[in-house]
Amino acid sequence: MSEDPKHIESCRGVIKFLEATVKNVAVYPHDHPSVRGVSQRAFDHLGQILKEKKEINLGIVNGVLFVDDYQFSEATPYSESFLKILNSFEIDDLTIVQDVSQDDLLTFAGILKSAEHGREVFLRLAEERKLKNIGLKGLVVTDEGLDLTGEIVNAYHEAVSSVTVFFREVVEARLPVLDRALQVVETFWKYLAREKATLLLLPSLKGYDRYTEQHCVNVCLLSMLLADQEGLGEQEVAWAALAGLMHDAGMVKVPPQVAHKHGSLTLAERETFKSHPVHSAGIVHGMGGPDEVVYAVERHHVHHGGGGYPAGLDSIQEPPLAGIVSIADTYDAVTALRPYKRAMDPVEALAFLEKGSGTVFDPVHVKAFKAMTGPWPPGSVVRLTSNEIGAVIRAAGPSGQPVIRMLVDENGTVLQETWELDLAEDEVQGRTVAGVVDPALYNLAPEVVFK
Repeated sequence: MSEDPKHIESCRGVIKFLEATVKNVAVYPHDHPSVRGVSQRAFDHLGQILKEKKEINLGIVNGVLFVDDYQFSEATPYSESFLKILNSFEIDDLTIVQDVSQDDLLTFAGILKSAEHGREVFLRLAEERKLKNIGLKGLVVTDEGLDLTGEIVNAYHEAVSSVTVFFREVVEARLPVLDRALQVVETFWKYLAREKATLLLLPSLKGYDRYTEQHCVNVCLLSMLLADQEGLGEQEVAWAALAGLMHDAGMVKVPPQVAHKHGSLTLAERETFKSHPVHSAGIVHGMGGPDEVVYAVERHHVHHGGGGYPAGLDSIQEPPLAGIVSIADTYDAVTALRPYKRAMDPVEALAFLEKGSGTVFDPVHVKAFKAMTGPWPPGSVVRLTSNEIGAVIRAAGPSGQPVIRMLVDENGTVLQETWELDLAEDEVQGRTVAGVVDPALYNLAPEVVFK
């Protein structure tokens, strides 16, 4: 975190005058001096930060507002006000690029003063009002437009918002609509044939604040990709994705003090927690989901070699789709940072699956998952033999070498301009992956794989 007083002043100034701009555009037209004045101040502070950078991030981490590398750990009235605005739109990470203009800020402020709220509202208004150079992470529209990767990242975040709605409906004693869940599956399905590498990267976007919702979308993606990897038919691939999406819907019926407990669960609490697959299956059945999906959801914690839960469902009753969801669920869960445990890196997670092969997990699914990800799964942050550091963005092909997005040079300096390196190319045969590194050591956010 920067200790430069001028930088801190600029970061604080951006929020102070952006918040004032949002307030004033709700009262005056954009060309009114009360609006132009504060928006100019916000723009000037932003310009100071963007002098040496192509882009900065602005958002919320663990409930704390941040701009670039400055966090509002000591809240102010204007930072608290802006934090509430972002929360109302379910925005936790924005990108502002160097070409941003004062008019862009005014358009942005106009969206934030909307009476409607929610992530989908923000995306709709940003498109309608042609907002440029400011947007959700991975979804910034510039004069060059929005590429396919941005479109897919957008679909991912919209899917997370859909799951949030599903959970809210269950809490309110209503059943989610099956067609809406199928729409999420169909959205990802259309990218399956041509963008598998991007889909496999999406679970790297896992966050902290909306863990369960993101986890369900990640398991949906990984289940769909694994079923496709195993050569299942289109219907079964779609069912695997739907089962992954809804596998933890029943968690909303588990008391939060049990679901998110930091310490060990009591026997009674453990039994309450173990009830969630049955609740999830009941929800899918009530939605009118196929029996194959209901069975997979109910049994995704049943062990291949016997055991697991719910009690009484042994391995003979384990349908293939349940085994696929089990692999996807476990891999995503163990690679996530939780309040009560550290996250495994993707390579550790593969070893964890392999250790349970034949007992907890079906060896067929473990083998297929490893073939899909390669030895260095996409999203892994790795050190090369050259001492450079990058993120794996495409699994290893026949050569056994992945494609890397280079993030840190051999001297340990984080690159302002990232670039791609295919380790299979002849001219880079001297470079190989030496091992994984903790991205937190270099303050690398999960989104670096999409830069």
